[in-house]
Amino acid sequence: MKLFLRSGILLFLFGGLLFGAEASSTAGLLAGSFLSGLLLTFTPCVLPMVPIVSSIIAGQGEKLTKMRAFVLSLSYVLGTAVTYAVMGALAGATGEQLQAYFQNVWAIGIFSLIFVLMALSMFGLFTIQLPASIQSKLDARSRSLKGGSVVMVFLLGMISALILGACVSPVLISFLGVAISAHDAVLGALTMFALALGMGVPLIVVGLGAGTLIPKAGGWMEEVKHFFGILLLGVAVFIFSELGIISELLLWGLFLIGTAVLYLRALEPLGTESSAWRMFAKGIGVILLIWGIILLVGAAKNNDDIWHPLAGGYAVQGQQESHSAFAEVHTMKELEKKRKEARKVGKPMILFFYSDTCGICKKMKATTLKDRKVRKMLADAFVAVRINITDPSNAATMAIKRHYKVFGTPAFVFIDKDGKVVKEEMFYGYQSPEEFYDTLDFAR
Repeated sequence: MKLFLRSGILLFLFGGLLFGAEASSTAGLLAGSFLSGLLLTFTPCVLPMVPIVSSIIAGQGEKLTKMRAFVLSLSYVLGTAVTYAVMGALAGATGEQLQAYFQNVWAIGIFSLIFVLMALSMFGLFTIQLPASIQSKLDARSRSLKGGSVVMVFLLGMISALILGACVSPVLISFLGVAISAHDAVLGALTMFALALGMGVPLIVVGLGAGTLIPKAGGWMEEVKHFFGILLLGVAVFIFSELGIISELLLWGLFLIGTAVLYLRALEPLGTESSAWRMFAKGIGVILLIWGIILLVGAAKNNDDIWHPLAGGYAVQGQQESHSAFAEVHTMKELEKKRKEARKVGKPMILFFYSDTCGICKKMKATTLKDRKVRKMLADAFVAVRINITDPSNAATMAIKRHYKVFGTPAFVFIDKDGKVVKEEMFYGYQSPEEFYDTLDFAR
């Protein structure tokens, strides 16, 4: 994780250098966007899409060819690229993120259900496809490729980008910042389209690899489809857990236990003639079963750290502590009151913009904002407030967001002792306790 974090910082600096010179060369800007997309491969923006593309390829059965695998993968990537282009155009025209309007209970819940249905389809419970009448018309245009599949995969790519691509990393913020600062919808669309294509190259490679490696017939094919069904259920858990409605540990615990018992048959005894693969699978199943039970125990303790589910303390208490230094404000009037208080006591302000569906925000709260040194610095040297911008229809909080030109979460805005915004100190994304402490120390 530290390696990925450092890579993100380097990418952010790269984006700043690239865009700081007024982006005189559009070609250079697009090339930088594409390259940064490639470097974002191993991030939460891309990784959840890998099992989706793989399952699409695996679901083709005997009809799968290398060309078909390539076209389907490309269709999915182009679908994501179109969504990113629209998002860039919207950012350039209005300074808003299209994704923000889809980060709500209904959109994420429905999309999670779609992945559950896709997983059940991989298990053979039913088949998801377009009506036969529509398929026949599309098939007439392409003898070698089932047109309906291409259309559905393209649409799935578009929706995936709205939900799975909503992680706001410093890199993504940098590229959106280009469109917003230039007020150019076309530039925003081209930049984000190139970024999405770069992110899509690994997905196409995965699709081609799956098209080459996945067996075309026989019992192995069903095993492979079941495996990707498990991965799709994992994607559904990953998406739905972002809402925070149900304990993340509970969801992952049930998922691991179900996988261990039903798929890897961890509780079934080994026969005298069991193969090496069967013994290996049972061993993995037992490990997942134990870890799943540990996660359930952690969920019962109200913990929220999937890697340290039995750590001391309770998540609810920890979350309250992480917020103790921040006062919640809901309107510009309340914020203005806080600004006057800050000027009266001679302290700078820090504004923390967050959302309930932002995974990075949750990580920030669970780690950085719980650090004692950070909390003490915030309490002693700053007037700290937080603004929840989860609901894009909330006019009051959206007014604060627009006033400070914030277009993603988590965002931190600094206001000096004279009440002026310190633009160069504003930042997006995650910072470790040490990094955030240094940021506060420099800004106070």
